[in-house]
Amino acid sequence: MAKVYIDAQAYRAIEKGAMIIFKKGIVRTEGEIKPGDVVEVYSRGGKFLGKGFANPNSNIMIRLLTKDKDTEINKELFKERIRKANEYRKNILGYNTAYRMVYGEADYLPGLIVDRFNDIASLQISSAGMERFKMDVAEAILEVEPEIETIFEKNTGRSRRREGLPEIERVLLGKEKYRTIIEEGQAKFIVDMRGQKTGFFLDQRENRIALEKYIKGGERVLDVFTYTGGFAIHAAVAGAEKVVAVDKSPAAIEQAKENAKLNGVEDKMDFLVGSAFGIMEKMQKKGEKFDIVILDPPAFVQHEKDLKRGLRAYFNVNYQGLKLVKDGGILVTASCSQHVDMQMFKDMVIAAAAKAGKFLKMVEPYRTQAPDHPILMASKDTEYLKCLFLHVEDMK
Repeated sequence: MAKVYIDAQAYRAIEKGAMIIFKKGIVRTEGEIKPGDVVEVYSRGGKFLGKGFANPNSNIMIRLLTKDKDTEINKELFKERIRKANEYRKNILGYNTAYRMVYGEADYLPGLIVDRFNDIASLQISSAGMERFKMDVAEAILEVEPEIETIFEKNTGRSRRREGLPEIERVLLGKEKYRTIIEEGQAKFIVDMRGQKTGFFLDQRENRIALEKYIKGGERVLDVFTYTGGFAIHAAVAGAEKVVAVDKSPAAIEQAKENAKLNGVEDKMDFLVGSAFGIMEKMQKKGEKFDIVILDPPAFVQHEKDLKRGLRAYFNVNYQGLKLVKDGGILVTASCSQHVDMQMFKDMVIAAAAKAGKFLKMVEPYRTQAPDHPILMASKDTEYLKCLFLHVEDMK
């Protein structure tokens, strides 16, 4: 088995509980390493630190799986960790049929995400090593949670391409099934495995439910980057008089319309397909105002080098959104960019409010991803979602 030696900074991170090692932290290697190989990791001085998957072609060179030299990397290891992750969601967090079952390194399974939607599990693998054990992982999921009947392989996106892996979207194991209906707060949603991400954005669940208590009846609500209608549907079922949902994807809007019909709120909703920036600018020119504006854009910062440009995009979106909130209304704004931390996000919103001539007050504590996307205290990489609920007043 090949060996990898790491520098002091990477060593300290591993000692604190981190599970990934970036290429820049590698001092030297011994033996040939191919993408997906299991390697042993040592400090510069030769102390054994663990075993994990390696990919010399990736910026994330090592994904640790165990710190025990005698532990075998096999199906039994994956099954036991999937079992623990599933029990944590069900017994500690109280989730039942729709939740993130496995969240990568936060569940000591780096490179693996599993979302459960009733009897369908959506599998997403982003490491060459985990790819080798794909069938073992799928079988383990079915053994751990017998109510699951379909394993859908949703292996697409940037993380796959960065790892040099092919993009695959198919039923991997079990029954040929693609759609189901889940319940969330007062709302119901159709989940289609052939949509974006792993089928549905579960990470905003608690934030969408939190929105319901601010709907007093009779409000006008704008949901920008609505995707399949997440926040918009919650606003409508909670009693909003009119909800405008915006997304650039015609397919996403069609599913949002289905979700509106499913919840019996289609008469309350208007759907607009197009650029969020362009649509909000037109609304401003018309003098439109909303009681609540929700901004839940995609990640504008994919890499650290994109930080300045991405923050400017967030600034522009929030500036435009704030101009559309009526005096005394509420802005709900979010970022799923891992490289933008809460302080950066807060500073950006403050700057946008100053330019828009608005005072902001927090009406909710700082919110983040749902707890079934656990934040590993030693790993900043597991904390990515920021969400602020803000009361908006005009500067006079």
